[in-house]
Amino acid sequence: MKIEKLYSRYASIMPDFALFMQYIKKPLIPSLRINTLKAKREKILSLLNDLSLRQLPFYRDGFCLEGKYRLGNHMTHNLGLIYVQEVASMLPVILLDPQPGEVVMDLCAAPGSKTTQIAQMMDNKGLLVANDVNRKRMRGLIHNIKRCGLMNEVVISISGQKAHRVFSDYFDRVLIDAPCSAEGTIRKSKAVLSHWGHKNIERMSRLQIGLVMSGFRALRPGGTMVYSTCTIAPEENEMVLSYLLEKFTEAELLPIEIEKLKTRPGITHWQGVSFDERVKNCARILPQDNDTAPFFIARITKRGVYRGRMKYLGKIEFDGSVVASFVERFGVGQEQFRPYAIFKQRDTSFISTPEAFSFWDVKSTRKGLEFGKVYHREIKPDNDLVQLCALNATKNVVDMEEWQTKKFLKGELVKVGSVPGVEKGFVIVRYKNLPIAIGRYNGSEIKSAVKRERRVP
Repeated sequence: MKIEKLYSRYASIMPDFALFMQYIKKPLIPSLRINTLKAKREKILSLLNDLSLRQLPFYRDGFCLEGKYRLGNHMTHNLGLIYVQEVASMLPVILLDPQPGEVVMDLCAAPGSKTTQIAQMMDNKGLLVANDVNRKRMRGLIHNIKRCGLMNEVVISISGQKAHRVFSDYFDRVLIDAPCSAEGTIRKSKAVLSHWGHKNIERMSRLQIGLVMSGFRALRPGGTMVYSTCTIAPEENEMVLSYLLEKFTEAELLPIEIEKLKTRPGITHWQGVSFDERVKNCARILPQDNDTAPFFIARITKRGVYRGRMKYLGKIEFDGSVVASFVERFGVGQEQFRPYAIFKQRDTSFISTPEAFSFWDVKSTRKGLEFGKVYHREIKPDNDLVQLCALNATKNVVDMEEWQTKKFLKGELVKVGSVPGVEKGFVIVRYKNLPIAIGRYNGSEIKSAVKRERRVP
């Protein structure tokens, strides 16, 4: 199918359709989000000074790349300091506005771009339930959750259309970045041309209605739900929201306004069908307005009285021995671990927020972040934990030059000679005063403990 044929059906709802077609054929500008969970903004930007970046006018942590570079090959990507993410894809979480300490659900979480963005805005506090029904996609979700250093997440896999059966009036905020016909991805890949069709749009619309109905039921009164798609089809956008408004009198569509970003209102008529007038409060993001991918976003609240969730009354586990081993080996502050749960699963210790640890409603695939393992009384902490919790380490730390760091992150053995005050065994490798990973020191060389899938090409 040709691009013109696919998008011709939208000429009637775009006065500047010719301009739209010009932009839809252009490749996307590469963009990224910095991950301030692992390091301060200024420190990450200093590691990106070899790139020409332009900050997004509406989002402090979002940037566009000026020039060509494979961002996935950059050191900061493998270390989880940046997340390569399309500009329009950042908007749903900005509008969701999750806060530290809240209880939030990402209903269709894989591969994790918005999950990790939510956790960042929550400052890794409270509870973030990341759900995806597709277990094959869970591997990518977990990889990105770990790479970005999340400690407040619980990963589950249930049908999003049935989530309300478990979670009724439960979440402070719900994100539904719904599976869709993906018309908006054409600027990144032309794969949509091979599977697009009216039947697929109709099938997706039915799925989306099920998701938005279930997500709304799971939202507590007074909470906020954001529904988004990367498609233009009204059947998957305004029609879905119009159906929600018809079924729930307590549903209210909130107006959307993002400073320094142009949005267009939702449409109320399409091919002889009229939608609820309130869908004008939805936002259409079009490529010709901001040079982004097309996107659709709706922000919903639920009127009513909130009666609260049942509180967890059990014990919050805290394995003090593994914390003591880490503190003793690396000279870090013990008090930073007190707000968290430290628990063991098989031979690995994990760290999570108390809210994530005490989540019991559904069987989980994962909670929190790996703390590390103890081998014959010697602790091998996790690389991502070190980035989060060893900023002020005073013992068994080795500082490396840029050329050494690059070798280390490729998984190579690095010669450092005799380092005063550093004992043999596991050590923290630091670059530009930033802890980046764990290595094993034998008195003259350091063997990288960076896993193969996280090594820099």
